[in-house]
Amino acid sequence: MKVTLLSSGWDSPKDGLSTIIREIAILLANNAEVEVTLLVPQFSCTEEDKRAATSRNITILEAEKLTGYDPHDWLISPPTNHIIDVIMGHGVELGKQAPLIRQSHKCKWVQVVHTAPEELSMHKDYSESIPEGEEKNDTEIELCKKANLAMAVGPKLTRIYSSHLRSCEKNIFPLTPGVFSELAVVKQVPNEGDSFKVLIFDRDNAEDFNLKGYDIAAKAMVELKDQSYSLVFVGAPDGKHKEVSQKLLKYGICANQLIVRKCVPNKDKLHALLCEVELAIMPSRTEGFGLTALEALSAGLPILVSGNSGFGEALRAIPFGDTFIVDSEDCKEWANAIKKIRKRNRALRLEEILRLRDYYEDTYSWQKQGEDLIDKMRKLVHGRFVVHSSQK
Repeated sequence: MKVTLLSSGWDSPKDGLSTIIREIAILLANNAEVEVTLLVPQFSCTEEDKRAATSRNITILEAEKLTGYDPHDWLISPPTNHIIDVIMGHGVELGKQAPLIRQSHKCKWVQVVHTAPEELSMHKDYSESIPEGEEKNDTEIELCKKANLAMAVGPKLTRIYSSHLRSCEKNIFPLTPGVFSELAVVKQVPNEGDSFKVLIFDRDNAEDFNLKGYDIAAKAMVELKDQSYSLVFVGAPDGKHKEVSQKLLKYGICANQLIVRKCVPNKDKLHALLCEVELAIMPSRTEGFGLTALEALSAGLPILVSGNSGFGEALRAIPFGDTFIVDSEDCKEWANAIKKIRKRNRALRLEEILRLRDYYEDTYSWQKQGEDLIDKMRKLVHGRFVVHSSQK
């Protein structure tokens, strides 16, 4: 079975969407009976990216430049000799091309949703955010209705889009991202430090202060009334470190308690960052899933996450998951939760988070979910359930 996924690139530290698309591609390519291709805009991948993809049994195919068009629109026209059984689109920007490809290549179409635009729009700061959110939401729903199979990342989006699709009696296939194996190899050292560094990080999207709860994080530092705590903010856009710092400082945090950095440029830097700090927090007011928190968990770093996130909902379904959730936008609640984490020594904190990671990995197995997804795709392609070699 030949599956092609639409993507903007192989490995972008500034793009969480490409990260999860890559992980889905790897998940599918782990099955020897599936040939996986990543269709990306021309010039978006390096030779190193292509080698990394090949090592995972994934082919990177570059869509030729279409003069005058946005790079994402270059994906509309895969080579005519490229055989596709299933095309997989993602959201609006990487999904609107899929119906045209389905028509030109006579294939089936799986549409994946990664966000809930209406919810996000309520927490954005510009004047047109709400009508734009509604319009994007309508487009997401329409794409899901037209696709042969709709898939949602995480339990929250599964719940939201299931209600949107009731009228057409369409079911959503749920996929909750599992532990990232590349981060699970990170070795945390149990040595205590003099300061307690709290990490909040994102991918070059620092303008969404209210949505991401950056103000909550800064105010929580103030509530702690202890200068041995510091906030490490990672994800400032290039050239905007000062602007981000000033936004955070206006909430009362001391300058000597704040570190602002740009987005981590590569895996080695990310590994080092996740070992440097004591705790990662995700105080988003709403989050379709919350990939950064899962990355921290995968690396064995203690976490605190918003209850109004897909990742938070996923944690509730596993033993002790509630311990790492803060169900409030109140900075005092976050400060208390951070203080409670610090009261336990680092070795114990690391032991607890590894136990949580094991429960999470058992509950949200990449392998099991991948098998279920591939079975769904086979049924689409062949019109019936097909017994594959691993089931014979």
